[in-house]
Amino acid sequence: MITVAEPIDADTLRVRHEFLAQPALCLSADVVATMLGVPLRHAAVILESLVFERFLARTANGQYIRSFAGGTGRR
Repeated sequence: MITVAEPIDADTLRVRHEFLAQPALCLSADVVATMLGVPLRHAAVILESLVFERFLARTANGQYIRSFAGGTGRR
């Protein structure tokens, strides 16, 4: 059965895809909000959920990068 995903799920999937397609990508919440056409708060929730999953890491200057701490990626 196919179900319709909540908007945040689809947005999170899109952000995850961007980081998978471009492993060296470094984005801020502002850029993600613009890219998705969503409020900044929504973009921040998406990015922080990916940090919680250890898919992304947040840098000291507030940028988000792909995390390879989990051992699932290669650099």
